Amino acid sequence: MLAAVAVALLLQVPTPPTAAPDTVDTPEEVIEEAVEDVADDLDRARVRPVFSPSALYSPSKGVGIGGGVAVDGVIAGGDHLQVEARIAQRLQGGLAEYLTGDLGRDPLVGALGAAGWTTTRTGFVGHGPHSADGGELFLDRFSAQGEARLAWAPAGPRSLRLQPTVRYRFDRLRGFTERRDGALALVQPDDLARLEALQGTDRQGVEVALSAIRDTRDIPGMPRHGSYAEAEVARFEATDASGLGFWRAQASGIMFRPALIRLPFLPERGALFVRAAGVVTRQDGTEPLPWIYLPELDRDLLMGYPKGDFVGRDALSLGVGVRGVIAEAIGALLVEGVAIGLIGAAYDDVTTEFTPRLQFTTDRPAEGEAVPLRPSVGVGLSLHYLERERAIVDGLIGIGPGGITLTSLRLVWGLGDFRPRFR
Repeated sequence: MLAAVAVALLLQVPTPPTAAPDTVDTPEEVIEEAVEDVADDLDRARVRPVFSPSALYSPSKGVGIGGGVAVDGVIAGGDHLQVEARIAQRLQGGLAEYLTGDLGRDPLVGALGAAGWTTTRTGFVGHGPHSADGGELFLDRFSAQGEARLAWAPAGPRSLRLQPTVRYRFDRLRGFTERRDGALALVQPDDLARLEALQGTDRQGVEVALSAIRDTRDIPGMPRHGSYAEAEVARFEATDASGLGFWRAQASGIMFRPALIRLPFLPERGALFVRAAGVVTRQDGTEPLPWIYLPELDRDLLMGYPKGDFVGRDALSLGVGVRGVIAEAIGALLVEGVAIGLIGAAYDDVTTEFTPRLQFTTDRPAEGEAVPLRPSVGVGLSLHYLERERAIVDGLIGIGPGGITLTSLRLVWGLGDFRPRFR
């Protein structure tokens, strides 16, 4: 009897409920989640092409093409990677640069960059302003450079930015040829001896520099007021057997102010600007600097002269100009005009060779004479997007005693605005 009661009680114990299965996403939810992940990745990494209009043709480099790709958000949301290549008849090269952030927004940005190029058409007219007229050569050379820098703006991106930089340089001069028949006979013996001593040797070294930069422009793409100023002091030490060492100090600046009046046929008022630049180089000892280490005073410094014609250890440049929108197109593009007048000169030693005299010819002063200032005028057009952050295409014609030259000087879009690109 007791056994029967026990069995009955066991049969009345309720069975625990079976656990409900885990929730399973429907196919629509799985697809939606995958789409969101892809969208996040695309938003984080933004890719855009880069095109270099100036690479299409150059009188010295020939026909070619240049471009690459820029990627924002490679590792972090604000970083930037840019890779470019340029292939022309007589020049081939490429560069790559990675920035950890946005210089216009982040107080601390690191950068790594590398570039290399080879050409048989680097223009050479001597080692200074006293070189002989007509002694023009083409140099066959290979150059490479690596750079690491840190941009720090302790009070914010619009304040003073300090930028320590370390650069490595490699240069090889493989030979030289006459630009025209008889040019070699016109090269001064000292210039020729210095080239021959450099030929066939690999020169390399490390440069350490410290820059101070301040940018107060209202719209970096098309400023109406504000300024951009930069100063740098650098020390170069050769790592080859030459034992070469030298110091270089350079400074440049541009100041914008709204135009005094608004012309009735122009969409906007425009801006006036003043630009100044200078560089001083001093080597250890009395041995002159090899050509590859002289500042590259190109057409950004003084337009209207053949590339390579403006050579020296030191240089000065001063210019005034006007710029502004001259037309609007299809409600999305702005056509901007630029005009600038410049005077400047290159020197072996600016402290002993400077004179305020102007020279309207390309004749070179004799050895021991003061170096006069040379004038030039630049006139150009550019096409901007309506938001004015960057230009689509820009071109500028330089007019001076050396003739008319076509360049693609980037006047107002980028942190390097109106700066001579010294080597």
